[in-house]
Order: sequence, then structure tokens, then C-alpha cells
Amino acid sequence: MSFLRRMWGKITNPTGLVGRDLEGNRYYEYLNPESARSKRVVKYRRGYDMWTYVAGGKRLPVQWSAWLTHTRPHPPTLEELYADLERQRRVLAGAAMIEAREREAAATAQLAEPTQTSLPSLRTSESRTPEEARLATEEIDTTWQGKENPFAKIPKGADEPQAWAPRAARRGPGRY
Repeated sequence: MSFLRRMWGKITNPTGLVGRDLEGNRYYEYLNPESARSKRVVKYRRGYDMWTYVAGGKRLPVQWSAWLTHTRPHPPTLEELYADLERQRRVLAGAAMIEAREREAAATAQLAEPTQTSLPSLRTSESRTPEEARLATEEIDTTWQGKENPFAKIPKGADEPQAWAPRAARRGPGRY
């Protein structure tokens, strides 16, 4: 930065104030003579407000956060901040409408759904008598009698994992 430009900057903007957000926080930029990168800071509206922002109770606007981290080269304007606030309101209103529509659809689906009759509880093997348990196992055993075992055809060890070495992807023309 040239000498004349620095002097003009000190004359026109002696404090380094760059802008404000909608909550009254002020943003400053100071030139750092030791580095090409300037120092950007925020001064909260009230001194104790800093703890509210640090604790997560409030958040700085995304546009100002991007400017503070040098992601954004120019500070945001108040019009841009108002437009983003309006966008956030529209998103919240749209989300509320969708939630109301889903609640209404769930309520109508619940009313239209026929009531299910309770199924008789199935008895577990623990509640069976020993005779019933023996008959149940005989039933299972007889289902395979006279039929060929489908797993007998599979050779032993066929289900073991095998080594696999992927090839590097070929790049450039003629790649198939």
C-alpha cells in the first residue's frame, strides 16, 4: 500500500471503523505493518455482550464472521444484512408451514387408519411342554426329508475371503 493511500485512509477513517451489524456491534480493521494481512476485530455493543457471543447465546452474522476471518474481502452492507434477515424469516415461515402440513397429514392418516385387533400372543419354546417341543423339532426335521441339501453342492472353503488388490485408475485419453 502506498504512503499516500495510507495517509488518506488515516484522514478519512482515523479509527479504522469499517461497519456495524444490526445489533450494534462495531467492526474495525487495522493495518498491520509487519504483515500483509490486516487485523480485523469486533467491538461488542456492550462490554459484557462478548460473553453472550462466546457462550453461544448469540451469533455474529455470517457475513461479518466471513469478513473477520478474511474469507470475504469486503465488509457487508446494512442492506445485505437486512436481506439476509428477511431470508431467514422466510425460511422459518416455510419450515413452520411444512411442519403444520405434516402434522395435519399425520392426524388425518391416524384417523383414517383402521384399528388393528390384537393378535393372540405366540407361545415361546420355554412355555411349551417337552412333548410339544419334541413334536416341533420333528416337524422341522421332516421338511428336508427326501429333498437334496442345497448347500451340499458348494465346495468347502468357497465362502472364505480372498485377496484383492485394486488397480490404480488410468487417467488420460484412451481410458476404458
